[in-house]
Amino acid sequence: MSSRGAHTKNGHVTTDEYKSTGYVLDPNAKILVGNNGRHGLPDYSHTPNRIYIKLSHDNTLRELRQYDENGHLVLEIAYHSEKSLDKDLTKRILHYHTYDQDLNRSPAIRLTKDNPIYKKYYKYLKELGL
Repeated sequence: MSSRGAHTKNGHVTTDEYKSTGYVLDPNAKILVGNNGRHGLPDYSHTPNRIYIKLSHDNTLRELRQYDENGHLVLEIAYHSEKSLDKDLTKRILHYHTYDQDLNRSPAIRLTKDNPIYKKYYKYLKELGL
């Protein structure tokens, strides 16, 4: 399924640290929960073009991660506080980050309805309460 293992020159750690809740939005999108108290989403997917989703306690979107054809993380859409966008840490903000092949994350960018990323992932955002 997935792994939060470190990306290395010779491959990826393959320890399964997540399980699917059984709720699938479409064949490529699964909602995951971490095993053993882990709460983040994987940095790598063994399934090409996969989308993994983490929910907040109120069952709305917390994070959605998109992986490319090689299983590399390329995009994260999040709905939680983001200090770089608003100092009020009680306020949830819809935003995104992009990732490069070395898992370097871009600064947060507010995600608005006119953004092509919002339009592309709208069906997931709508299904998950946004």
